Amino acid sequence: MPDKKINCDILIVGAGLLGSSVALHLSELTTRKVTVVDLDLDGVFSSSELNAGGVRATWNHPVNAEISKKSIAYFAKVAKEIGFHQSGYFWMYSKEHWPIAEKILRSNENLKDLKIEYLAPKEIEKRFSFIDKTEDLGGATFSPFDGLLNANLLKQHYRQKAKNSNRVEFLNRYWINAVDVNKDKTIELRAAHWDDQVSDEQLKEVLTLKSTTGSSQVSFTAKTLINCSGAWANRFARCLRIPPQSIALRRQVSVFECRDVDLRSFGMFVDTSGVYFHPEANNILGGFAVPEETSGYNFEYDGVSFFEQYIWPNLYNRSSKFESLKHLTGWAGLYEVSPDKSGIVGRVPGFENVFEAHSFSGRGAMQSWAAGLGLAELVGLGNYKTIDLQCLSGDRFHTGKLIAEGMLI
Repeated sequence: MPDKKINCDILIVGAGLLGSSVALHLSELTTRKVTVVDLDLDGVFSSSELNAGGVRATWNHPVNAEISKKSIAYFAKVAKEIGFHQSGYFWMYSKEHWPIAEKILRSNENLKDLKIEYLAPKEIEKRFSFIDKTEDLGGATFSPFDGLLNANLLKQHYRQKAKNSNRVEFLNRYWINAVDVNKDKTIELRAAHWDDQVSDEQLKEVLTLKSTTGSSQVSFTAKTLINCSGAWANRFARCLRIPPQSIALRRQVSVFECRDVDLRSFGMFVDTSGVYFHPEANNILGGFAVPEETSGYNFEYDGVSFFEQYIWPNLYNRSSKFESLKHLTGWAGLYEVSPDKSGIVGRVPGFENVFEAHSFSGRGAMQSWAAGLGLAELVGLGNYKTIDLQCLSGDRFHTGKLIAEGMLI
């Protein structure tokens, strides 16, 4: 029998950027009490903490552009508090891909007012002189309102505003194991619970689904349940006894020294190879999605071998200034990737009072404010008001109405 029982009105599972954003918006839209549970409130292994911090509205699909644009408009209002710098995104395209990429972006109505620059190869070196190997480029875009933020500061911002309402509480060290929806629509959940004295290695054992030793048993009862469990959304689907739709994938980033290039005043760069890079204090952070990466819960960073195989060669192929780079450190985090590489938001198919917001496939930080608002409106008001996210419902994987999005890194 569980050692403890906790009654909730609205229970959010997952206190990352999405869960914290939903909690904030619910606190502003309704007087209902909100409880947010997480195994790791500090976010030592969360995607919120381990992401690269890029923020952009330049997406192919109108809904992705709209969610990001509305989020960026909010980020700009609290820029100092969350470390948001609208230093731009510079995205390079090969000769093969440039014509169709330019056509799609120019035709996206949600991008019309963002002052995106469409650059020919000759203009690229004029803007960024260190990019001196452009023979393969067909063109590039520069989006000045995009940029970089501190995702951890953003998460803390959401949480503090939610707490200020006195209707939201955040509970640490809870790991949901099973969910039952009763005939009277009440929801019962069983969870493992630890005290706060848990080491990072113990957290990793739980998060990689290897061990829950040292925990006590707790049960929750809720009227409304919201799944914001991020990279563990497929595991949570199994707790609900429904087929998982997404997979967890490791993504690695390296931090390195480059004495010949100072990127501190710039934003994000995306190369045709798929390598992305941006300033990280006085150094550079670079990442790459390895095509052969297998799904699963893997937080191990491959170190210098990853940097030397995927980051350094591609950067040197773009700039002679990247000939002498020194690897410093790096880390691995998790994406939760949906079948069409776009977020899943809405009511969980088959349930009346179970909702979800997850599987943003690497864009949770940049879309968190508007996505959280949309779901909070659906839960608290009964329908979408500010932004219609119906097309992101998990139903789309059964109806075939997928979101076609190609601007992924």
